[in-house]
Amino acid sequence: MLPPGFTFQPSDQDLVVHFLLRWIHGLQLCRNVVQEADAYAREPEALLRGQQKAYFFTTLKPSSRNSSQVARRAGRGTWTLNTSKQGDPIKLAVAGGYKVIVWFKRHLSFHLGNAKNSTGFVMDEFALSSSYAPSNAKGRPGQKVLCVIRQTRRAINDAAKRKRQQLQTWSPPPTPAAGVRKVSNARLQKLQLLYIFRSMKRWGLTTSEEETQLKDLMHDPQVDENHPTIKNMVAQFADRASQLDSIHHVLPKVEVEEGGRCQTIVHTGVTSAGKE
Repeated sequence: MLPPGFTFQPSDQDLVVHFLLRWIHGLQLCRNVVQEADAYAREPEALLRGQQKAYFFTTLKPSSRNSSQVARRAGRGTWTLNTSKQGDPIKLAVAGGYKVIVWFKRHLSFHLGNAKNSTGFVMDEFALSSSYAPSNAKGRPGQKVLCVIRQTRRAINDAAKRKRQQLQTWSPPPTPAAGVRKVSNARLQKLQLLYIFRSMKRWGLTTSEEETQLKDLMHDPQVDENHPTIKNMVAQFADRASQLDSIHHVLPKVEVEEGGRCQTIVHTGVTSAGKE
């Protein structure tokens, strides 16, 4: 990465000489500002990750096995070649004289599906053409290139539009009041039985048959609050619970909303209505 306050704004010749040429020959690069990645493996929006421009070293792949055509499909879309121009030859000083570097700059645009209009993502693809790396206007499989992907104003506006649409249709999930568990009436009655039963069990006021019966009721989705067994057990446990002063300290409060009113479980096993 670059130090704070610096931006990476290389010319086309800088990219060819100081980055692409050195990468092809395996030489050390000055900064890790050009990433090595398959620019055609994913759609440009995923590659940019919110950036407006990014640089990638890529090796071109064939469109199919033994094909001489370059695969330019990425995700749901395709990179369409618009122009391919030869850049001005670069003369480099080497041992014993000079060497001329010939290079191409290809301009591509990204299209989704069969759409004629571009998505607003564009790419400049730099490639060398010399005796050791011959090239043609469209590129060839196996060729090492440097890709500069950027999003135009259209792509930026489309991304902002999608984000606004998502925000308009999104609504936060309802947040329950702190310390309140909202349950159905049937579940409410079962919780009454369970909490009262556990308290009385510690005092030896329950039987094993009642414990088995309560377990069956808790796991039976067909049992509602009007079930006779539920009503009988609530009445029996309420009578026994009235004998225990400690029941006040062991039963939590459970509230349920019904018709705009709240019901609160109390230690007697019945409910008191009217709390707003």
